[in-house]
Amino acid sequence: MTGPARETFEDNVGVRIIRLAEVFARLARIGIERPWNLRNTDLRILNILDGAQSIPISEIARRTHVDKAWISRSVRELESTGLVQKRLDPRDSRVSLAVLTPKGRALLEEIRPHVLAAEIEVLDGIRSPGLKRDLDRLLRNAEAILAKAGRET
Repeated sequence: MTGPARETFEDNVGVRIIRLAEVFARLARIGIERPWNLRNTDLRILNILDGAQSIPISEIARRTHVDKAWISRSVRELESTGLVQKRLDPRDSRVSLAVLTPKGRALLEEIRPHVLAAEIEVLDGIRSPGLKRDLDRLLRNAEAILAKAGRET
């Protein structure tokens, strides 16, 4: 007699999300990186700056979960292409702020319909609002665990 079937890691939510992230990264390379010469991190930075007056580099790093040095280099490259502008925080000259330029905003407006069309295709047969709510909750839960682990080290 055999015992209950054991779950493999392939059935693990984290493994599935990592697999999805890898597929989405490849789709982003095909749909965004090649046509617009933007890396995934670049698009994430532009997206964070969209709708904001200015954001500290450290806050962009926190929101993207990407190393601050990498974000600083990426922002510098985006600045060299005219998509982002860096300035010092008027309240604290040690803090660098990033601002989306009109050229950066125009690029996002050009890309936006393509990203939305791809999202519709990917979400075929899935209730989008419920999924997005669940993903937001999953992210909050994971970030809380990560923060707790950081306090324990």
